Amino acid sequence: MPGSTTRPLATTAERLAAVRLYRVVFGLTGDDPAFTPKLLAALQHAGGSALGAFDEDERLIGFTYGFVGLDQGTPYHYSQTAAVDPAAQGRGVGRQLKRAQAEVARRTGVRTMRWAYDPLQARNAHFNLDVLGAVGRWFHRDLYDMEDHNGRTDRVVVEWVLEAQTPVPVPPLPPDVPDWGECRADGDVGWLAVPVGGDELRRTGRAVEVRDRVADELARLLGSGQALLSCRRVDDRTALYCLGNR
Repeated sequence: MPGSTTRPLATTAERLAAVRLYRVVFGLTGDDPAFTPKLLAALQHAGGSALGAFDEDERLIGFTYGFVGLDQGTPYHYSQTAAVDPAAQGRGVGRQLKRAQAEVARRTGVRTMRWAYDPLQARNAHFNLDVLGAVGRWFHRDLYDMEDHNGRTDRVVVEWVLEAQTPVPVPPLPPDVPDWGECRADGDVGWLAVPVGGDELRRTGRAVEVRDRVADELARLLGSGQALLSCRRVDDRTALYCLGNR
């Protein structure tokens, strides 16, 4: 975003602004604990990240925070959340924050990042897979053991290799679009259909059915070693995941 800068959150006031922005972006109720400025400060002192994007007037317009995780002794940087002011969305702020977070990870000697997202949020999926180049590797049914506005908190966890890699070519979208929650094989890849967004899903009254169908397919496909490589919008209602080997 022209004129914006990204840097570590440096004061309690900036960390409080991050908490407030998080509440606005995710529409939290007053009794939702969210997180605290103390947590963000602790993460920064312990190899984690807490970064803000600021406009020309030094107003916080986005932030992200994360911490170091371990997978059988191998470290990775886990990005717990990234939030962008609705008025600044679509201007590259999210990409700017993720890249700044990747630099924090590199300075600690970590070479990969991971984070979770709702597989029914196709726009977010496209950003993660197509814009950043992350790969969806793991599926967790009800990761947070609670409900959000789309129901059960199913999540895909992506892996983002921070060293330069040659992108895997993704074939053109197929002419025949499956129904939501259906996956069709097409040569070496598969196509899994999802709604373009939660609003479209809720209008149909099929939220529970579609979430279950998508969850069953992701558990089967990612459990067999396939990965989510791309998510692209087909029309006003449907987006397609491309699954393959990576």
